[in-house]
Amino acid sequence: MNNYTLEQNVMITMRDGVRLACDIYRPVDADQPTPVILERTPYGKHLPSRSERSVAEFEPPKSRAEVAALFVAHGYTVVYQDCRGRYASKGVFEKYVDDAWDGYDTCAWLVAQPWCNGKIGTMGLSYAAHTQAALASVNAPGIAAMFLDSGGFANAYQGGIRQGGTFELKQATWAFRNGQQSAAVRQNPALQAELTAVNLHDWFSKMPWQPGQSPLALLPEYEAYLFEQWRRGDFDDYWQRPGLWAEGFHDQFPNCPQVHMSSWYDPYSQTAVS
Repeated sequence: MNNYTLEQNVMITMRDGVRLACDIYRPVDADQPTPVILERTPYGKHLPSRSERSVAEFEPPKSRAEVAALFVAHGYTVVYQDCRGRYASKGVFEKYVDDAWDGYDTCAWLVAQPWCNGKIGTMGLSYAAHTQAALASVNAPGIAAMFLDSGGFANAYQGGIRQGGTFELKQATWAFRNGQQSAAVRQNPALQAELTAVNLHDWFSKMPWQPGQSPLALLPEYEAYLFEQWRRGDFDDYWQRPGLWAEGFHDQFPNCPQVHMSSWYDPYSQTAVS
């Protein structure tokens, strides 16, 4: 018998009309509003998080439901949300760019629900840490605690998408790999086969990159944002926005307990220290 009720694919409308999907786990025995634990992820709100692993050898990561049950047992409601343009959420995915205000609007919706007591704790690893720093940069309502594991751009130009201004090639491999999980690809077997046949390493040896002539041409929205971030070689307005430049918005961060965790060999150690 589960200790929670689960509402799947609850759609929350953002300020521009785009609807984002949430799975909501609520305590079955709650007789009053509860605090909320929120994780916003591009990796599938229904899929196991890479952070939920045990030190026990060969033990698989805990499922989202298992993690939710642990929090529910302590009186929390747990909300997992697919980022814009990913899995069950609508809209166009543009990596990192929409996460600040999408996070704000999500929190505003949560604190307005009768089952929420107005307090939100955020959690997540890597991209799900970036989404936390993004919403904190615009002082999203209700934030009472944050746990950022290996992410949350202090400055994406200096230590994130770019390293000291130099474009990080893993952004290209990330776009190619995760673009293959987009709805357009999952619903098109022919496109799946075409992408599977691509040798991404060959592309890296062919410079300069040209829009429409990359493996990502098969994934137009992913090619568009990747090439935009690649072209932006100066620290201009593109980089000086919430979600990409948290250190420029530290005065907006909520005054609440926060854990910023990383490791010295992680690309986001600079972010954690900042």
